[in-house]
Amino acid sequence: PPSSSPCLARVCGADHPGMASSAPAPALRRLAPLLLLLLLLAHRSSGVSKEAVEHVTCEVCEVAMEEASAYVRENSINDEDGLNDMIEGLCSVKKKEGRWVAKLDIFREDDDAQLTISRQPDLGLCKQECLVVQRACQAALKGKEEVLLSLLQGKKSSKEMKNKLCKKLCAKAVPKLGKWKDELFEARDTKEVETEDMIEKMKAETGMGMKMYKREDLLSMSEGDMEVMAAKEAFSSERAAARMAAREEEM
Repeated sequence: PPSSSPCLARVCGADHPGMASSAPAPALRRLAPLLLLLLLLAHRSSGVSKEAVEHVTCEVCEVAMEEASAYVRENSINDEDGLNDMIEGLCSVKKKEGRWVAKLDIFREDDDAQLTISRQPDLGLCKQECLVVQRACQAALKGKEEVLLSLLQGKKSSKEMKNKLCKKLCAKAVPKLGKWKDELFEARDTKEVETEDMIEKMKAETGMGMKMYKREDLLSMSEGDMEVMAAKEAFSSERAAARMAAREEEM
């Protein structure tokens, strides 16, 4: 919503008649955070080694088939829309169906060895190695989503899915990889993960979104920051409540 802040009004040209008619400036300011985010994502993506991705694509593909099969079975997903949604989120660490990505640790036995993965019992923080696994998963599934959908609909086993989707990938020679810096696997706080699940469930049931803040983030906030945060949360809750009321009236 438009702000009534005097500072914003001056920036937008209210105190400068010659600039007041310049429409693009406010629009560009609104786009600035999005452009910054895109630049950060582009920089982050550029740091992922393509050679490293190719080193683990075979193993990641096989784990992805196991995870897809298990997720569909455990959540009793049978309809096409549900399966498509699962496939869409299979490589995303932010989706429940893609969380397995953050359980894989990459290691190298020596400087000349191929990278390999090991599955950890807990979810880890998604850092550089997690991004490599995510890219490998995306590479393995690229252009094969319909095939995977068909296999899942046909109740094929994970072994059959691996043969169909991963066999060719696993037969490919991997490129030479230069120096590899191993990354320490850090497990996430299970309570934090449980809270995220609770918030997601509440959002799905009520349409009201909530944001989780870490203790250190809250401690670093000034009184003004907390007031702004509270105002944003209240505004989001009011909008969600209004949308729910409107849907109920339509029904």
